[in-house]
Amino acid sequence: MRVKTKTKYPAIIDGERGAYGVVIPDLGTCGMGVTVDEALADATQALPEYLAVLREHGEDIPPPSALEDIALADGEMLAYVILEE
Repeated sequence: MRVKTKTKYPAIIDGERGAYGVVIPDLGTCGMGVTVDEALADATQALPEYLAVLREHGEDIPPPSALEDIALADGEMLAYVILEE
């Protein structure tokens, strides 16, 4: 039986009501949504697909950054996108 691992990537959320975006700085992946929850769900769904493409090309998967290493601009929020493998 294989045990699932969880990796938490810091994600930057910005936007305004009705149009939010999420960027995972370590990977350059993103998500979009009408709400913050939708944008995070979109980024969470896109993350394993993006990593699969990196693996297909033989690229290394970078580890998550520490939260204190993420710089936020005015109006941005910080969250995690969780990868379960």
